[in-house]
Amino acid sequence: MTETTDPGGSDPAPADPALPDRLPPDGQSITARRAITAPATVDRAARTVEVVWSTGARARNFVPSLGGITEELDMSPNAVRMAQLGSGNAPVLNTHRSSDARDVLGRVIAARLEGGRGHARLQFSGAADVEPLWQRIADGTLRAVSIGYRVHRYDQRPDPVSGEMIYRAVDWEPFEISIVPIPVDRDAQVRGAAPQGAPSFAIEPALDNEEPPMTETTPETPAAPSAPPAASPPATTTVETPPDLEALRAEAQRTERERISGIDTAIEAARALVGTETATHIRREAVERGWHPDQARRSLFDAMVKSAAPPAIPARPETGPGNDSPSEILDAMAEALAARSMPGYQPQAAGRHAEFMGWRPSDMIGELLRVRGERNVPRNPTLLAERAFHTTSDFPLLLSAAANKMLLAAYQPAAPSYRQIFLRRDFRDFKPHRHLRVGDFPTLMPLMENGEIQAGTMSESQEIVLLQTFARRIRVTRPMLVNDDLGAFTDFAAAIGRRVADFENATAYALLNQANGDGPTLTNGPAAVFGTAAARLNKAAAGSALDINNLANGRAAILRQKTLDGLPISVGNAMKLLVGPSLELPARQLTVSVGATQISHANIYAGFVQPLVEPLIPNNRWYLFADPPTAPVYVYGYLNGAEGPQVTTGPVSGVDGVEVSVIFDFGVGAIDWRGAWFNPGA
Repeated sequence: MTETTDPGGSDPAPADPALPDRLPPDGQSITARRAITAPATVDRAARTVEVVWSTGARARNFVPSLGGITEELDMSPNAVRMAQLGSGNAPVLNTHRSSDARDVLGRVIAARLEGGRGHARLQFSGAADVEPLWQRIADGTLRAVSIGYRVHRYDQRPDPVSGEMIYRAVDWEPFEISIVPIPVDRDAQVRGAAPQGAPSFAIEPALDNEEPPMTETTPETPAAPSAPPAASPPATTTVETPPDLEALRAEAQRTERERISGIDTAIEAARALVGTETATHIRREAVERGWHPDQARRSLFDAMVKSAAPPAIPARPETGPGNDSPSEILDAMAEALAARSMPGYQPQAAGRHAEFMGWRPSDMIGELLRVRGERNVPRNPTLLAERAFHTTSDFPLLLSAAANKMLLAAYQPAAPSYRQIFLRRDFRDFKPHRHLRVGDFPTLMPLMENGEIQAGTMSESQEIVLLQTFARRIRVTRPMLVNDDLGAFTDFAAAIGRRVADFENATAYALLNQANGDGPTLTNGPAAVFGTAAARLNKAAAGSALDINNLANGRAAILRQKTLDGLPISVGNAMKLLVGPSLELPARQLTVSVGATQISHANIYAGFVQPLVEPLIPNNRWYLFADPPTAPVYVYGYLNGAEGPQVTTGPVSGVDGVEVSVIFDFGVGAIDWRGAWFNPGA
């Protein structure tokens, strides 16, 4: 019985401690495949992902009783012993390492054979040292997997094309799955929903100074010394014929082209790993010396190992994570504060934040001082708290970055409903902003015979909208840092994002609900946005129920509106039906598409009118709004396009502390009446 690993292999101790752990021992090849998208099978909540762990691809391997062989795995159900891998307890290892308990990353919770492939679902541990690896898998950076297996019986047969002897494993047993940088089987990888791209390259490890996999001798795989010598083939008589020189020359050229093509494939795939200069040098040497593509792959593998960075040392509060960029460390710390304080927050620092998840604020302050090059950094939390409020400290920046991350994470998904019926127009400054209405720009006229362009006039009663600033603040004091208590700050930062979104919505609908739903007074008239007078004609004369006939009256009233020049306005077919909670049912019934057996029963407005239910619309009022870009009625905007709240920090006068302020620049206003209809309801 032969125990081995498919791509990845076990990891003997490296000869040079400055180098990372070596890749697999001799005979355990590795291949890679480029990833196109992040895997669609990742379940971040359950920490699981689906993988294809083998397709039985052919690869070079080393078996002590047989030497170097070309091996192929039979993926039929009768050939694979699935009991151990499918037990739910098979381990998921880091590059086939098993010398330390920390090498176990998780377990194989399900495994199966399907369509000549091995599929499995892996579940990863939530431990801190596993988090960086899990993040690389979840974002699609790390996709390659490999299996460890035992072969109980081979079936030998020559390849019909090349004549090479192929050892097909017809009775074998997988017992673990490893996450590896590069696999032998190009299709052994984390699964995604879309095709995974073209195969890249194959690299086999160096043959020297490697310990072969452990072998157990069984009746099915006898040791090589006891095997009888093979019988010599019977002598045959041959008749010499003149050689076909042209055919030999053509065959030699074809073989040489295939050799160089194989070398080029390996070189191009490995160029990003070993560098352009090294890859070019290896290619030149391989072509000139007549290397087989496998020899080029071995040379690339050696170059990749030599150029790899030393293994990372786990970070500690006393020493820090290393000589990294201060800005990168500050961002990772901010991610850790946000992830620790806000349930459901998804960090963006590619797993680096995990190093700081358990750190106290005082530990972070000390580490930021170290990476800035300061010596004799104190370890006492009280002294570090005092240093946090110096003008040269990075601590205010850390608080600002963490608060911004939590604010945006809560603010962006909120999506206030008013944005569906208001048009966004941002502000350049705090001056009053004039807004053109439909028809304010003069109508185009024919060009006169002498080429003169006729002059027009702009309306002088354009509507004005003002930008306002809203703000709140909270203090982070020295006692809070000494006591490791940032609860008030993190609660404030996590909650304010949603509060700002709610504030936007309430401000917009307060404007719309003015004057019992008629809206604010416009300068043109002057009159409210909605009215029954001839200057408006965009309000029902008397409140009525929301039904098909009244909905038709509202649409017709909008379509009959004219520009300032007396032309029909183009509002399109799509409209929003805005109602409060009491009218949600009839609104959805009037706009849903259902099957009808008679034309009189068909819902003619399905697809043209979409319901929008807002709790801030009182009583039985309902509105129709045309698409905002075509006929805007209300507008909103932010200062210089800075959507959402902004966080600033500053010192507190006379107190050891930092003041965290949230500033929100926001404006809403009404600019026209033509694109909407209002019914007070019955």
